[in-house]
Amino acid sequence: MKKVLSLLLVGLLLVVLITGCTNKENVEIDKEKNTSEEEKNIEKTAKMDEDNEGKTERDEEVKEGIFPGDKAYDFTLLDKEGNEISLSSLKGKVIFLNFWASWCGPCKAEMPHMQKVHEDYEDEDIVILAVNVTAAEKNGVDDVNTYLEENKFTFPVLYDKDGSVATQYRVRAFPTTYILNKDGIIVNRIEGAMNDERMKAEVEAAKE
Repeated sequence: MKKVLSLLLVGLLLVVLITGCTNKENVEIDKEKNTSEEEKNIEKTAKMDEDNEGKTERDEEVKEGIFPGDKAYDFTLLDKEGNEISLSSLKGKVIFLNFWASWCGPCKAEMPHMQKVHEDYEDEDIVILAVNVTAAEKNGVDDVNTYLEENKFTFPVLYDKDGSVATQYRVRAFPTTYILNKDGIIVNRIEGAMNDERMKAEVEAAKE
């Protein structure tokens, strides 16, 4: 009888041990499964965050246009020496972008002030960029160059020979000026002549 009881106890002990091992294995499997699912969830969340970040960056891209807050339209024109100058090549500088014609009275009154600002800011990242709307000139580039040389203007001048850039910027009167910050974003648009004090105030505001 004692022998039978001993055998029963041994059997029960084996059952308990086997059950315990099985439960431990199941716990380990469940733990591995949960860890795997957690890793997948982390990867999924990270991908969603990355996608959202990319979407935010795309949403924050500034549209091109002609109004304050817009990115100024890029263009490429020739200067007096025949070099191609693009607006985008001046990125990193504050730009005083002025559209003018040599027969325009207010333009003639404004240009000495532009020359003064050009000289005062010559060592800084500020560019006075005068775009002559040559398509509106009566006698073409030659008269424009003569006018510039006679008045000893040394700021950069570009020639919009077909008027396409002036059209894109919707220039309706001379002079018209766009103030661009270092990122090429339009800060202000001014129609009419300015003196050097107003010009300096505009470019200083664009530096901030």
